[in-house]
Amino acid sequence: MESHTAAQAAKVSPMSFDPSSFLTVRVGPEGSQQEFLLHEGIICKRSEFFRRAMNGNWSEKKARLVKLPEDDPNIFALYVNLVYMGELSRPSDLTKTTSNEFQAHILATVKFYVLAEKLQDKQAKNTALTTTHADMTRRSSADKLPNAEIVEFMYKNTLKGSPGRRLMVDIWNDDNTKCILEQSEVVCKEFFIDLAYSLHAYRPARMRNVASVSSFTSYHEQL
Repeated sequence: MESHTAAQAAKVSPMSFDPSSFLTVRVGPEGSQQEFLLHEGIICKRSEFFRRAMNGNWSEKKARLVKLPEDDPNIFALYVNLVYMGELSRPSDLTKTTSNEFQAHILATVKFYVLAEKLQDKQAKNTALTTTHADMTRRSSADKLPNAEIVEFMYKNTLKGSPGRRLMVDIWNDDNTKCILEQSEVVCKEFFIDLAYSLHAYRPARMRNVASVSSFTSYHEQL
């Protein structure tokens, strides 16, 4: 009797490496484009976006060319690296990076998350959030919070209730109130509304009405 493993192997079609099984992805605006030659079987297995583009009667299927003019070639290169190498490229030792370098790394990871959402690759999205969560929570210096640019980029490019938005809120929720208030003028309003709800939810019930534990004379003007 054929073994279970052999039966499973029989169901897996061998991957074709014929030139016709590759597709070109052109990324970036006119004048600064970069082309990536990718194996259709590999990229379509990961991405619903590419799977739909290469199925049906679409021009992309006929030309074997997918254009992403609004995306950053450097961020797409991170995606290709993850698909083919199984890991998201990042600095070897984040503790030795400067504040600007660290924030640039987090911004790139957030941009990667947004791209993965566009490409409909849940596995890549999860990798981006795992990386962001690990890198931000392990950072002990004052710049451990995602800055205003990072938060705004996440909020402008995701929908309400997005796991990426929730991560931004939860990281900020772990910090002191003074730091939050200092950023209030530069971080987008929608984020602060989400943060306010989050802070309220985690605040101890006995602390939610400060007036109830304060003397009425606390509100009197001095005579």
